[in-house]
Amino acid sequence: MVAALIVRVVFALILDDRSYQADESGWHNQAVFWSETFSFGSEGKRLVVAPFPSVVFGTAYLIFGPVRWAARLIQAFVGVAAVWALGKTTETATGSARAGLIATAIGAIYPFFIYYSGLLMSETLYICLVVCALGLTIRSIAERGASVFTAITAGVFWAAAGLCRTEGVPIAFVLWIALLGLSALRRYSAKSAVLALLFWALPLGGWAVRNHGLVGHYTLDTHGGITLLDGSMNFDLNEQDTIYARQAFRNTEIYRQGQSLSEFDQDAFYRKAALGWMRDHPGETLRQWVHKAFNFWRLYPRLNKEVPSTADTNATIGMKSWFLAAVSLCSEPALIVFGFLGAWGLRGRIAELFPLYWMILATFGVHVIVISQMRYRLPVMPVLILFAAYRLDQWLPQENSG
Repeated sequence: MVAALIVRVVFALILDDRSYQADESGWHNQAVFWSETFSFGSEGKRLVVAPFPSVVFGTAYLIFGPVRWAARLIQAFVGVAAVWALGKTTETATGSARAGLIATAIGAIYPFFIYYSGLLMSETLYICLVVCALGLTIRSIAERGASVFTAITAGVFWAAAGLCRTEGVPIAFVLWIALLGLSALRRYSAKSAVLALLFWALPLGGWAVRNHGLVGHYTLDTHGGITLLDGSMNFDLNEQDTIYARQAFRNTEIYRQGQSLSEFDQDAFYRKAALGWMRDHPGETLRQWVHKAFNFWRLYPRLNKEVPSTADTNATIGMKSWFLAAVSLCSEPALIVFGFLGAWGLRGRIAELFPLYWMILATFGVHVIVISQMRYRLPVMPVLILFAAYRLDQWLPQENSG
């Protein structure tokens, strides 16, 4: 773990205060706003934004000033916490301490965990929260809800994940429905199920109430509509770069109509337009879903990525695209193959481990419908590493007990 931390800290310091991906600017601005006002928004305006990253990055800015390297250092520690949690979750799920150590070792050196631990984005925070939530949920299911504290803590972590990335909300909601179903079958404590649901819903409800005071509606997010448009009507341009899609979108009648609406109504208007386009173009929508499925499971980053000349970012951090592809091919195929082999090997315990399988299926499903690229698979990789560690543990020689 010390080596994992050193690698991430050094990487964060090398990245320094520059910007490498377009999304970093948005998270940076939100963190600056929180550090200055203790409220949520960007560039002097209160907005409906994901609050958890603002608090984490903004705390770093509050202490050190609005310099990206400070938030990157926070990310480095969060990244190591995610690796530690992955090892513990693997041990809980498999019942093997050695599998937990294997998962920890893989997570410590997995290239994309290191890469995103240095970027000012929500991925690493979300992964850490989800891995903790999955581990606690699995432990609670194995205990049939005997520990109320474990159930409540699982609910809190799932809530924090939802306040980091909204996609975590429907994923957790299905799990709570499943726990209530197990309670009805007397296979899980009804008290623990209700309390887990309550401590998950309260933080989300509080955020929805805050947003009601801001936009007049109980909502958790107001960015789904434009994202759905990018993944449907603007799909081909978005495949080149989101900047191209947004530039073309500004010339449309839908954009002009949306600009006259409030933040919430604009989001609803864009979502309705995207769904309408999908209904009117079923064949094209199916083609896009197939393409997005490929994007989600691709084995290396695109080598022909088109970056606008005006973009002040460098996602490759100065490295050649072929080198990144080579690094990816050294890790992604093996982890995916061994991961699914491990998932198959543990299928007999799916009644207890179903949150792991659901995490893969739900994350994949969300991004096939909305928008997809290789980095959106990142929250699935801890689960695949867990399954791969189980398979490797089974294949490696077992220690003699005598």
